[in-house]
Amino acid sequence: EHHYSAKEAVIGLPAKWLLVKESVIPAMANDALGGSVQLMAEREFSLEMDDLVLDYSAGKNTTAHRRLLVMATLRRRLEKILVAVQTTGLKVRSVTSSSLALVTSTPPASAATNYMIYLRSNYAEIVEQNGVGFRTMKHLTFAHPDRQEVDSMSSGLFQQLNNYFALTSPSSSSSEKGNMILWDGMEPQTISLESWEQHLQRPFRIRNGFEERNMDSWDWSGISDTATYVAPASLAVVGLHTAPAPIDFLHSKVTTKVKTSRKKQALYAAAAILVLIAAGVTMAWSWHQDNRTIKEKTTQLEARKAEIEVAEYLAQNISTVNQWYAGRPKVLDCMLELTKAFPEQGTIWVSSLALREDMRGIITGISQNENAFLDVLDKMNHNDVFSHPKMLYLRNTGRNSRDLAFAIDFLYTNGSLQPSKEINLQKSGEPTEVVDNKYREKTR
Repeated sequence: EHHYSAKEAVIGLPAKWLLVKESVIPAMANDALGGSVQLMAEREFSLEMDDLVLDYSAGKNTTAHRRLLVMATLRRRLEKILVAVQTTGLKVRSVTSSSLALVTSTPPASAATNYMIYLRSNYAEIVEQNGVGFRTMKHLTFAHPDRQEVDSMSSGLFQQLNNYFALTSPSSSSSEKGNMILWDGMEPQTISLESWEQHLQRPFRIRNGFEERNMDSWDWSGISDTATYVAPASLAVVGLHTAPAPIDFLHSKVTTKVKTSRKKQALYAAAAILVLIAAGVTMAWSWHQDNRTIKEKTTQLEARKAEIEVAEYLAQNISTVNQWYAGRPKVLDCMLELTKAFPEQGTIWVSSLALREDMRGIITGISQNENAFLDVLDKMNHNDVFSHPKMLYLRNTGRNSRDLAFAIDFLYTNGSLQPSKEINLQKSGEPTEVVDNKYREKTR
């Protein structure tokens, strides 16, 4: 209307939209209050914590306890309000209680209990305050049949107030006057301060909020319903203060994160830069070292190029020669090992050799004496290519000869089979156990 505009706004919520709970907790530091408030809200409020936005106003620590005034409002309601206001282009600075905005800039008259009453046409909001902080907030509804009948309206109002003081103040019978600040937002303002003192059952020293805030000196010209602007004007004053509102749902102390100082942020940034520089230097040095190693290896390879060519030629020739040995039968190796077991002297010789495909064989022969035979058998036993050679028989060849006929059973393994025990069948079919080599002498 007067071509004024604004960039920021402070939102005030009525008491009927708030859940209010006063609590007395053990004395503790401010950093621990947020967790205590959340635990208390989970216990006292019936709604889920995700559906609520919490904030609190804390009094000062005493020797034993500390008072808290915890408030909550519905998250979905607050989100709708914020969207509506931000859509108009305004930046929301704070969301608080309208009644607390009326009280904030008006200091209590004393450390005793003080009451602030914000009066509207059909309801009233009461804030109880003392020297250490806020104690409670209450929304009272009073019905009256006709706004023009002052007696009917005032009777319902005073009845509600007297009931409230009787329930909340055990010292209501005291003759000492309490302090009360009245913000009469009714239009027209038809109830005088004298009438308030007469109808309240407790004695109060009643003061006018307009006079306390010095609002009666403001220029209200051209505004017919000045009481309508009492709370908005108080919210504007709260927005102009540098100190935060006692209750601010937009910047809740329950969910507010601890802010890191700029000095710490600068230190963290400097540390991150140093780490990046160190990582870059390390990578550059590593690349330089790898490059130098590659050059050294390349130089060594070039210097040994002739040796490598000779080695490759030799390896090719060896692989060609190996092809001549690839088809070498095992029989030749077996006969070679058997030949090594027999002495060069003609004291024992082989008459026949029978060798099967599985390399199990039997040799028969003639020995001039028993010692020559046992020497051959021992050499075969100590040779890893034979698996437990066994004497089949050792007997005289005839009445007029001292020569001995023998037969030896063996398995040629070429060293790939080393059993410690095995069962062999004699010609009669009876099993004979052949034990380890270290027991062969006793067995023999």
